[in-house]
Amino acid sequence: MGGKKLDKTLLSNTFFLYLLTFSSRLFSLATVPYLTRILGAVTYGKTGIALAYMSYVAIIMDLGFILSGTQKVVNHKNDILYISKLICSVALIKFLLGILVSAIFTAYILCNPNMRYDFWFYFFYLAAFIVNAFLPDFYYRGIEKMKVITYRTLAVKTIFTVLIFILVKDDRDYWLIPLITLLGNALALIIMYYDLKKNYGIRFCRASLSEVWQITKDTLPFFASRIASTVYQALNTIILSFVYGNSPIIGYYTSVDKIVSLSKTVSSPLADSLYPYMLREKDFKTVKRLLIKTMPVIIIGTLIIFIYAKLLCIFLFGREYASAGNILRCLLPIIVVILPTYLLCFPVMVPLGLSKYANMSNIVGMGIQIIGLVILIFTDNINVYSICIMSSVTEVCVFLFRLAAVLVYRQRIRHKRYFRYTENSIS
Repeated sequence: MGGKKLDKTLLSNTFFLYLLTFSSRLFSLATVPYLTRILGAVTYGKTGIALAYMSYVAIIMDLGFILSGTQKVVNHKNDILYISKLICSVALIKFLLGILVSAIFTAYILCNPNMRYDFWFYFFYLAAFIVNAFLPDFYYRGIEKMKVITYRTLAVKTIFTVLIFILVKDDRDYWLIPLITLLGNALALIIMYYDLKKNYGIRFCRASLSEVWQITKDTLPFFASRIASTVYQALNTIILSFVYGNSPIIGYYTSVDKIVSLSKTVSSPLADSLYPYMLREKDFKTVKRLLIKTMPVIIIGTLIIFIYAKLLCIFLFGREYASAGNILRCLLPIIVVILPTYLLCFPVMVPLGLSKYANMSNIVGMGIQIIGLVILIFTDNINVYSICIMSSVTEVCVFLFRLAAVLVYRQRIRHKRYFRYTENSIS
């Protein structure tokens, strides 16, 4: 009975994560065609630059708690006092990080001539992402109650989408996008902490400095992995902003990246729902069956996108974005490997005791991406196509690294079992 109950919980969480992800993506797809036409490629490109920087802010503010915090909640699920101290300790750490990040990023905006003119635009984005970082999503992931997060996000996204269509009327209104995001995240934060207190008995309480320090130390390896992943994934937009300035190419790349992100949107909920389940059950056959069933569909779908890339970009973003088709083609290998890359990482490698290699894989990816970009710069081959191809190479290498780690571990286990069997037979 216990196994069936866990299976139902896994299916429920997966369903709500997919509902959350696809509804969010649906809202995004509803606004992207509107914003690309209203703002134009140049102004819309600014949102891409802002979001690239904010991806760093989000990872720094999270500090790996979405993974380490989830693991701690799974291990102390019924200890309300421990969970309360954990949530309060994480909030304190993030408060201090928020002050540091705000000071550094504000100084950076003021020193950057391309961003100084749009100070409030970038500052509102910064505030929105800092506020969002205080949401204790790791708790709901750990107790496998994704329904709460899903309903909260759906409500906020609905309000955000409606306000975009009502308030953003031309390219002068672009600063309203981060402001609306900030207000939505603040509302979500209030709702979340009210739910924690009312339904789960979580209250603010003091944690000792030693407890806070221990929580920080435990999350740092996960943080190193996530920041490395973000470096090589978000670096492209920042480099392109220096190479092309305010060229429409930034808008083309930002728009195409939305399509590539869709593959991550499909893969992430599955990996996220499997992570706490796999920590307890170690049901690796389920992962294997998932990959066998889904990979043929992914490969065929990618081939179709390759053939009709130009038409897809025109349909989604407008005729101005026809040139984005070739950019999309350069990024398609990422779509092929993203699901197995996600599933092999924390849902498989952490339960196997390979968390060190799971974290290391992103650091390896960052190294490959940076070395590749340096080579492109010094050989004067830096352009939007070479950067996208380099990103595809990086993602494939990260996948191969994780696959190799799992296969080597599996081979070692087989050898240990063989020798143990041999010794028992002899004795």
